[in-house]
Amino acid sequence: MENFNQQHIEYFDQPLAPANNLTSFAYTNALLRSSKKMNAPLLHFWSLQDSVILGLKDQRLPYLDRALHFLTERGYHYFMRNSGGLAVVSDAGVLNFSLFFPWHLEDHELKIDEAYQRMEFVVSQAFPELTIETGEITHSYCPGTFDLSVNGQKIGGISQRRNTDGVVVMLYLSVNGDQMGRGELIRDFYSRGLQGAENKWHFPDIWPTSMVNIEELLHQPLSIADTKQRLLNVFADHGQDDFAQLTWSPDFIRLVQDEMDTMTRLQERLHKED
Repeated sequence: MENFNQQHIEYFDQPLAPANNLTSFAYTNALLRSSKKMNAPLLHFWSLQDSVILGLKDQRLPYLDRALHFLTERGYHYFMRNSGGLAVVSDAGVLNFSLFFPWHLEDHELKIDEAYQRMEFVVSQAFPELTIETGEITHSYCPGTFDLSVNGQKIGGISQRRNTDGVVVMLYLSVNGDQMGRGELIRDFYSRGLQGAENKWHFPDIWPTSMVNIEELLHQPLSIADTKQRLLNVFADHGQDDFAQLTWSPDFIRLVQDEMDTMTRLQERLHKED
């Protein structure tokens, strides 16, 4: 694993307006489907404005409509991703990024834990000042086995998708801003969605203090731009030529549109009639 970063990586940066929120996962899915055409691993940065990304499990909230209305009242946009997990916040202080590893560039298909460990390795190399650990932070939002934490406080959550051609490992990283407020928002979202009903789907009991920004841990200002540069510097070199050639191809444009249609249909589940 330690050698994979000693190579060229392609990258691109995708800041998205709220009207284009679905593009984030449409691109992720289209790129994964295009893994055979990649000549190098790919690092995809993307960012959203004051948005809550819901997981498929969240549609089981007994009072989902009230929870969604609460988000709107608080000035947040929302949409549901086409994967499991639970709600997370994405705003100007959160960096989302994905690492794509095509199988034809590897000597074997990465096991699930191996793929997660690569992401942990990249973040740890980018922030050598911190001792980053993995393991579920139970009272965070969207808790998972490979939560990234420092001193028991979560700084990011990881997920992955894979197909026969490759794997993409996705991470949100709390860089700066009001992480306490993010935790309170998602805590209250679930409170509105449960309304005291039995929590049979095991939605998390969120303690906002269980999560923290990297900026706070470093005791110095840290911008999103600085964070991106740290991550890029983990690799031997980086560029965008191959990525540009791939994404301007008619085949890729059709894939993105196909995935956008799928994501758009998925959102209908949030407002289906009882």
